Amino acid sequence: MCGIAGVWSKHGALEEEKFESALQLLNHRGPDERHSIKTSTINLGSQRLKIIGIDSGKQPIVDAQGHYLAFNGAIYNYPEIAQSLKVSSKSDTEVLFQLILQKGFMEAINDLTGMFAIAFFDEKESSFFLARDRMGQKPLYYYQNQSILLFASELKSLKKLMELQSIEVAINKNAIYHYLSFANIPEPETIYKNVYALPPGQFLKYQNGSLHFSTYWQHEYLPKEKISFLDARIKLQAAIEEAVRIRLRADVPIGLFLSGGWDSSVIAFEASKTGRDLKAFTVEYPFQTSQNESHTAGVTARQFGLDHQIIKMDKSPLAMLEKSIGTFDQPLADSSALPNLAIAESASQHVKVMLNGDGGDELFGGYRRYFTAKNIQKLRLSRYLQNSLPVGKRRSKLGFVNRISRIANVPASERYLLYTTDMLQDADISTIWNHPEEIANPSLDLLSLHFDSKLSDLDQLMHWDRKFNLLSGILVKMDRASMAHSIEARSPFLDHHLFEISNYLPDNFKISWFDRKHLLKSIYRNKLPSVVTKASKTSFEAPLDNWLKNDFKELLKDLLYNPQARVYKYVNYTEIMLLMRQVKYQERNTDYIIYALLVLEMWLHEHD
Repeated sequence: MCGIAGVWSKHGALEEEKFESALQLLNHRGPDERHSIKTSTINLGSQRLKIIGIDSGKQPIVDAQGHYLAFNGAIYNYPEIAQSLKVSSKSDTEVLFQLILQKGFMEAINDLTGMFAIAFFDEKESSFFLARDRMGQKPLYYYQNQSILLFASELKSLKKLMELQSIEVAINKNAIYHYLSFANIPEPETIYKNVYALPPGQFLKYQNGSLHFSTYWQHEYLPKEKISFLDARIKLQAAIEEAVRIRLRADVPIGLFLSGGWDSSVIAFEASKTGRDLKAFTVEYPFQTSQNESHTAGVTARQFGLDHQIIKMDKSPLAMLEKSIGTFDQPLADSSALPNLAIAESASQHVKVMLNGDGGDELFGGYRRYFTAKNIQKLRLSRYLQNSLPVGKRRSKLGFVNRISRIANVPASERYLLYTTDMLQDADISTIWNHPEEIANPSLDLLSLHFDSKLSDLDQLMHWDRKFNLLSGILVKMDRASMAHSIEARSPFLDHHLFEISNYLPDNFKISWFDRKHLLKSIYRNKLPSVVTKASKTSFEAPLDNWLKNDFKELLKDLLYNPQARVYKYVNYTEIMLLMRQVKYQERNTDYIIYALLVLEMWLHEHD
């Protein structure tokens, strides 16, 4: 696991000291070792976190023929690749290098199981190859024109490289607009103009000032596999078992994040079968909230023989919020990022690798919106309730019914935003957004790019989640929060082999009547503690309502109630005051909107 950065310029590489100033901004991603290489045209560097092959695997790797490799991530199937290549190495980086040399870059990527961002330079061809893993777990950002290519694992480092090259770093207004709809900035867009995230499942080749993209993997859903429910159970459990097993490959201590839910409990069960000593970490808040799951997690840990550690969330939420602004590089309106940062900080005192249950809901059908999508035709009558229902709290049953009544009769893309963040919509541009004429791609247009009329309502919704909520929200949150404290976060449910199995399964294997995650639950119901299997689903969320009313109350007054706040360059002050005073927009997810505006104002104050 590392942070990587690089430069190719026809005008010549950066001075080593200047390049190092950008590379060291990634120190938290890999404090164990820093190394960089300079040639006449390139700089390539790595900040390494030693996880596999501790005594080897120094980066960047270079050979006598002028091949250079820097790599961020983990290749879980490196022992099998090494055996097939007849290579003797305990380093996944060294094995990856040999794989590329023997098979070529494009073919080599297809052989990898893992999470990765890879930079490979061929000096003879003067060509750079960049690649990113299939799910987008590991980040890679780039800027390019006809004379230069810059890339880095995080925006803070790339921004520094741009400044060193006297390239303007300007705020992307379009990205801010999308942020107020999605609660994140949908990739490949970023907060900066002309700076992009390399899409997952793609690689690019940069040569002679030209950029060429290729897709080596993508989600496919059709045709559906003809398989019995029993055979699907056997096939899926074997794949889950294998996904967990290979993610326990490390030469350092490993832990796991354990909530009271199905996903992390399944990971705990499968990991405990390996006999490896594991620590389990659970968050506990100092006040009563449905997010306190320490008791349930404790029962699971004891049943599976795990060393259970309770992380008391006794740190100031305000202090955590302030730290998060610098950690995430661009606005991210997911308040659960704060407890994620706390977990990583505490866990870093004990382990260097943490397993988690990310991707379980998106893979198996865990969200309530998936039930709605599968049954949308039956629920259309609920639209007649829209004007007679009180709003209700968003997570309550009443709030859910209210949302269904609003969702039932609108187009699929509009439903998606109501299903998920339920924040600002394209229809709000004329009243809230100060620059409607500058919006190149409205939010609904972004969604339409990933719409396929041949998919079922459930598959379409799951596909959008993977392209937006998972990719640009959940995975960004987990990567930055864990790497901020030099923790490698591994997610067995994001194994691409699992998705290739699940994507082709019939909808009713995932959602059966009111039973979400039907197939997963049928496999593990008798293997997990009853306190897990009988509990109602609890999302891993921060107590945002509590924080807004208490911990963030004065900050909101100082920032958002100030008409001179930077955020009002983009949104209308009067409309936001109507929102804040609960006069307008109360059918929306107002807590999320307010928190998103607060985060944006803090980010602009620090970066604009």
